[in-house]
Amino acid sequence: MLNDFLEPTSPIDNKSFKPYQYASRIAQYQQQRIDLRNIEVAVLGWNHPNYTAFQQALYRLSANFKQGKVMDLGLVKSNPIHLIEVVDFLLQNSILPIIISPNSDAIPAQLKAYEQRHELLNMALLDSSIPFEPSPNSEDQQPLINQLLSYYPHLLFHLNCIGYQSYLIDKNAVDFLEDKYFELYRLGKVQHRLEEVEPMVRDADLAAFNINAIRCADAPASSYTNPNGFLAAEACQVMRYLTMSDRLSSLSIYGFDTIIEDRNQTTNMIAQLVWFAIEGFFARTYEYPVETQQLRAYLVDNTNINSAITFYKSPKSDRWWFEIPKNLYPKHQLIACSYADYKTACEGELPDRLFNAIQRLS
Repeated sequence: MLNDFLEPTSPIDNKSFKPYQYASRIAQYQQQRIDLRNIEVAVLGWNHPNYTAFQQALYRLSANFKQGKVMDLGLVKSNPIHLIEVVDFLLQNSILPIIISPNSDAIPAQLKAYEQRHELLNMALLDSSIPFEPSPNSEDQQPLINQLLSYYPHLLFHLNCIGYQSYLIDKNAVDFLEDKYFELYRLGKVQHRLEEVEPMVRDADLAAFNINAIRCADAPASSYTNPNGFLAAEACQVMRYLTMSDRLSSLSIYGFDTIIEDRNQTTNMIAQLVWFAIEGFFARTYEYPVETQQLRAYLVDNTNINSAITFYKSPKSDRWWFEIPKNLYPKHQLIACSYADYKTACEGELPDRLFNAIQRLS
């Protein structure tokens, strides 16, 4: 089936790499029959004319997975339908696709691949801006979030925008999205406590990482030459948080120029992001779906909602969740949170994450 949608790149000569590097362990798709029983992660490019340079950068890194667990599928043919079919095929086989594409056109296809699953999805978007216009000038050239809300409202339940910079966004866009109880996190707030990104993305089913969320000094070929943004090390840690989530089932990395000459610095940055994504994936603790019987419960009274809030902590991973009170939402619902949210509740305040979750579900 995959032969119809893929354009395999020239095979990488493993002899030019050292035994401990990716080249010795990653499986390269060359139109052969694939044994999917062991593959857990697939890396692929779409509309990426310089994908071979990315492969070379990735294959030089130290292998952080067992033999045969990761496959490089090469390039998907440029028609969006081909990308949808490939991602759908990988999802059906419980394989995490990591899509490398210069622009955001891959993201609507990434989301549409979930259509046959008939479930509402949570999405994490990491970007220096908020690609949304309350009143777009053209129906044909809508910003990314406008496209997702216009064409896939039956799929997208929750959107979490992380890393935006106040001087790059339209305040009306923020107001509109917050009225929908989507969550938006400013770069400065995220950098202040980077570990808080983990609960922000733990409930995400799919994620998209725009390279322009990284400062230009670390990724010069970003589609927007942004002097501010995540530092390279911060971006890699964020990527690890993303794929550590048991729920995350697809990831795209986009927003870079394949023509700019930067001595492959941005290509190396993307390769290292993929390295940390794979590192996070194989560090999963597999606690989803969460079973409260295996967690420690902490009950906190809250006068703001006239109800007690039950927080749960995992003895396995030290992660926290809270349960939406049944008088507010009768169905059992656990929402990812942090120890900081628990402390806020203990002080009598209602954590923003809990407030937004209640409003979305009610």
